[in-house]
Amino acid sequence: MGNKQGHHEHDEAKEASQAPTEKAKPTKEAEDREFQLRQHRMKKRHSVTGMESDIRMKYDIDTKELGHGHYGVVRIGTLKATGETFAVKTIRKVKVTKLEPLKREIEILQECDHPHIIKLIEVVEDEKSIHLVQELCTGGELFDRIIDRGHYTEHDAKKLLYKLLTAVNHCHTKHIVHRDLKPENFIFKDTSDDADVKVIDFGLSCYGDNDHHMHTRVGTPYYIAPEVLAKDYTAACDIWSLGVILYILLCGFPPFYGDSDPEIFNRVKAGKYDFDAEEWAEVSTQAKELIGKMLCMEYKGEAEGGGPARRPTAKECIDDPWFADVDADDSNHTKTVIKPETVKTLKAFVHHNKLKKAALGVIAHHMTENEIGDLRSLFEQMDTDKTGIISVEGLSKCMHAGGYRMLEVEVRSLIEGLDINGNHKIDYSEFLAATIKRNQFLREERLHHAFDHFDVDGTGFITIENLVEAMGSQEHVEEIIAEVDQDHDGRISYDEFHQMMESKGHDAAALTPQAGKTAGFQ
Repeated sequence: MGNKQGHHEHDEAKEASQAPTEKAKPTKEAEDREFQLRQHRMKKRHSVTGMESDIRMKYDIDTKELGHGHYGVVRIGTLKATGETFAVKTIRKVKVTKLEPLKREIEILQECDHPHIIKLIEVVEDEKSIHLVQELCTGGELFDRIIDRGHYTEHDAKKLLYKLLTAVNHCHTKHIVHRDLKPENFIFKDTSDDADVKVIDFGLSCYGDNDHHMHTRVGTPYYIAPEVLAKDYTAACDIWSLGVILYILLCGFPPFYGDSDPEIFNRVKAGKYDFDAEEWAEVSTQAKELIGKMLCMEYKGEAEGGGPARRPTAKECIDDPWFADVDADDSNHTKTVIKPETVKTLKAFVHHNKLKKAALGVIAHHMTENEIGDLRSLFEQMDTDKTGIISVEGLSKCMHAGGYRMLEVEVRSLIEGLDINGNHKIDYSEFLAATIKRNQFLREERLHHAFDHFDVDGTGFITIENLVEAMGSQEHVEEIIAEVDQDHDGRISYDEFHQMMESKGHDAAALTPQAGKTAGFQ
């Protein structure tokens, strides 16, 4: 189907009755007020977002289902403001008995920001349902492509696994463990042969790492790690699952198989597999060696005596020699070089006020793959650690490769200026926000959508209260109001917002570590 949803349940709340403190019968007004208060407490207890709204005010929801399950359905939703389409997963609250897992899944999806992880656009909640608005992927599951192709060529498998490893490395860097990696949970952006792959369905995910042991047995036969079956495992369980997937990509069948789940589990626990089938005859030794490392039974501790004493991390897999030629292809692949206009856009972004930066972030969050274009390749080259985050080293290397000579302190200053969320790093969405072209973000429908994002009350103005909620700082709000509020009425109209977005701001020739100062790139 290409769009899947996590499976969750929701507990029925039970309201304890309260005996009146007096024997006198309460008035009708008092009964109504008590009923309303009780309903309000019920809603808050059942709420995921703490706010209720009608999704059909923003989106036209198609009646045709893309897919459905026990907990809800997936349909195409068209954003009225821009005409862009998304996948809307609607989960009926009555079928969710535990709210915390659903909240955790949403929190994890909001925290993940990577080209190969499904993007959660927003969460809309009403009285009966929770709607997860996600990027629309129409290319189907990896599982279906394996069935159609039989197995992948070694180079195609290499490119695919490399992308999946970078996504998992991003998760593990954020201490997120997926716990259910399998071909059904990888979907493609479209039906083209070179379509981007996305990791989906974080319903069983949790927070953890290689030092944190988990004990709940979750996962899927064939792909589950032996230590998960033993109920004592770490983030390394994801690497085992990817090792199984690599095996399947290269030959078309799993390393551990059986006629029943218990038989499969026994084979997984034994950890024995082979490369004897004829499909392995043309597969390289390096590929087989990487599978051997990823399916290593020992998943903790350090290597002893130079031997492979444990399963590698996602980053160690990425650095494996097998991936040395992952960028090579039949079209004489060349690296994307940072262009002068991109550098100019980055520098200009630094001097925008916080509202304009945040508005560009909202617009960038809705960019299509065609609009992103080469920017994704450029981001992936700057992401030298393959964590989904641009570091000082990565930005410096890319700048130098483009002919720009920057001191480390200048690079650090640039990163601080590009950082929207205050984590002192450049995330994927922040990079897109900083590099989006003017003709893309100045489209009227996109400006209206960005304005409405901050005008949460629907008053037609962005108020001081709206800004404090979005910016988190009264000081920053006062600076924004002083700069943008032209008629000095203490709020920002759409016309004032539009003027701010059109303004090119300071003509920043370059950056230095001193805030507000400039110095030249050489």
